[in-house]
Amino acid sequence: MNSDAQNAPEVYLAVDEIPLAQPFSILVSVCDGTAVRQLHVDAIMPAHRHGMNYTPNVTALGGGAFRVDDMLFHMPGLWELQVDVDINGQSIFYSSEITLK
Repeated sequence: MNSDAQNAPEVYLAVDEIPLAQPFSILVSVCDGTAVRQLHVDAIMPAHRHGMNYTPNVTALGGGAFRVDDMLFHMPGLWELQVDVDINGQSIFYSSEITLK
């Protein structure tokens, strides 16, 4: 994922498949062993100026790993997956583009 901060820890996503209009889950891993206090995940469609119709559920798995359930991309097109990570009181924003057909 791309970050808005220099020297920010790397964030990795793992997902088996992103189905259209069906719930799916992703795994988010924040590297470098830093204490992650909170993680917020959302997605938007920039061309349509709206996001998901559902709020995903984030579960901390420990060691900088999180499971995000109830993700749902309800229409095809370009989505921007957004992850906001609170690391030691500093908010770092990450994003990644996903095209769903």
